[in-house]
Amino acid sequence: MNKEKPVVGFMAVGLEPYWGQFAGMREKCEHHHEIMKGKFAPELVQIEDAGIIDSEELARKAGENFAEKRVDIVFCQMLTYAASVYIAPVVRNLDVPVILLNVQYKKSLDYENVKGIGDWLGEGITCAGIPEATAVLKKLGRKYAIITGHMEGDQTVEEEMNLWCSAVRIKKILSTKNLGLFGRSYAGMMDLCVDETEIFKKFGTYIHHLDWQEIIQTGEEVEEERIVRRMEQMKDLFEVNDDISDEDLHYIAQTAEGCFELVERYSLSSCATHYEFDAPKEQRDLVAALNPAMTVLMTEGIAGAPEGDIKAALAMLILKETAGNAMTAELYSMDFNDDTCLIGHSGACDANISKEKAVLKMSGVLHGKKGKGYVAQFYPDPGPVTMLALTDGPDGNYRLVAAEGMGVKGPILELGDTNLRVKFPKPLRAFVNEWSIEGPTHHGVLAKGLHIKALRCIAAVLDIELKIITEETVE
Repeated sequence: MNKEKPVVGFMAVGLEPYWGQFAGMREKCEHHHEIMKGKFAPELVQIEDAGIIDSEELARKAGENFAEKRVDIVFCQMLTYAASVYIAPVVRNLDVPVILLNVQYKKSLDYENVKGIGDWLGEGITCAGIPEATAVLKKLGRKYAIITGHMEGDQTVEEEMNLWCSAVRIKKILSTKNLGLFGRSYAGMMDLCVDETEIFKKFGTYIHHLDWQEIIQTGEEVEEERIVRRMEQMKDLFEVNDDISDEDLHYIAQTAEGCFELVERYSLSSCATHYEFDAPKEQRDLVAALNPAMTVLMTEGIAGAPEGDIKAALAMLILKETAGNAMTAELYSMDFNDDTCLIGHSGACDANISKEKAVLKMSGVLHGKKGKGYVAQFYPDPGPVTMLALTDGPDGNYRLVAAEGMGVKGPILELGDTNLRVKFPKPLRAFVNEWSIEGPTHHGVLAKGLHIKALRCIAAVLDIELKIITEETVE
């Protein structure tokens, strides 16, 4: 997975007059601040700690420091009641989400031993400052959210902190990495069309138009040792059919290594590929090898979409970074006997979505395209799943469309395409209608697990609408 770390601006606020009135309170608050600081996952973020802010002057200095460090998000810990002038100067010039940590020290006060205000504020907190903070943040036009809980084994607090950190990490990947387009979008699929300047404006993602010949040339320059090592890794990834020779596998590995070189060269986080032409032989060999080669890339963290679908590639990056796995998802077929939808797609697939190896074999026909190629069907396990699509409307604004469902056992298509049966928490007829009526591209993305909660944070951070088709609980 990509290891881009966002910078978290971490601060706490407390009312300065309390320190002189209640002995030891500031020291307790400093201890509580260190506890909360320890709840951030170091593998996810880099912390820029401003400490306890208890004056307008310190707030201005913290704001200047956070701006200089280019923080991606601010977490503000509410230690005691604190005037909003301790917060507003920090975020006035920062266009980043502000997360208010309304997290008290203990799950509940020890009421019998609370003898004074110092005992109350030192052991708990007062949540009275939260409405004041949000009122001012709203006036300032800042995006904000609240995490409420306690420090004593409250896993929800840490989970929600990590969701926000992961969301800004995805935003950072989108805004600092690029998308490689090999070929072009499938001619006539008008739902796939994009304005590349709008993509860059909204997400910061630049689209590199890359040539098939560059993959071939780059692959030919890869050291033999790397190709042999990749061949061995591919045997762990695929069950290689007898009709595929070592020479075939060598070329697929060479193609994969060439693609990895281009990922590094052009700082790519995602790819979209498509071909539909009578190519010269060397390019026919290349495009035949693309499915397994791109499977290798997807399995190792690079999002990939077929038919040149840039929006699906970006949706896959979002969902794969969230779930650790993702596959292209098209509404394949409806089974009204058991109210399930078959969902899948031909081509490359992320092996992380399946416990079983895919059988790698040659197919003389790839539907909808010219020429032959390799197919590899993976088998996702039954269990909770999330489906996501990125689309845009007549106003040019981008939207996410999402649904949660349950992968279930039952017959699937054995055509060489990864597919599974999904039951959604509403009738099949209603789901297909409501999903489709939102106008998503015909390619979605599917991942194991339930991720609507994470997608809410991501949509807020990206400042785009999220339409959820299945609000009901998945059971």
